[in-house]
Amino acid sequence: MDEFKISVLTPEDWVLYKTVRLKSLRDSPDSFGATYEQEAVLSDAQWQLRLDLQSRALNALPLIVQIGDLPVGLAWGVIHKPDVATAHIYQMWVSPALRGKGIATSLLRAIKAWAIDQGCHLLALAVTIGNEDAVNLYESSGFIATGQLEALRVGSALCVQPMVMQLGSAV
Repeated sequence: MDEFKISVLTPEDWVLYKTVRLKSLRDSPDSFGATYEQEAVLSDAQWQLRLDLQSRALNALPLIVQIGDLPVGLAWGVIHKPDVATAHIYQMWVSPALRGKGIATSLLRAIKAWAIDQGCHLLALAVTIGNEDAVNLYESSGFIATGQLEALRVGSALCVQPMVMQLGSAV
């Protein structure tokens, strides 16, 4: 496999972000709270605003993974006020052809390091029940199931399991 590169998305990367986000929603519709149909209709300005963290007063780490110019992965770390002790992981996705190659683990490591630098004590995410590959990834990375199952999104029969990791454990 060619070497992959993880980088932080900036507002200038909005077209790249839009491309990989829509690709992830098409590929894995049962993994996200949003749907392809909801996000495909967003305006260019809305895509740009998502990455303009300063104007949104959002403490976040939007990451993209590329092999050459090809986007092959995505993940966001987000800290929501007022609970600044917890960082959340959203939009985690790796291209199906490249799963199992260490990309997702590298994304988790990057978000974990960022969260520790931000003073967080906990990483949190939610994983769709039945997505055993994702559950296994998160469990092997130190996440544990916690709390009640929640609906993936309004109207969905699918549920997600909240999971957390105490920071300081190995990823």
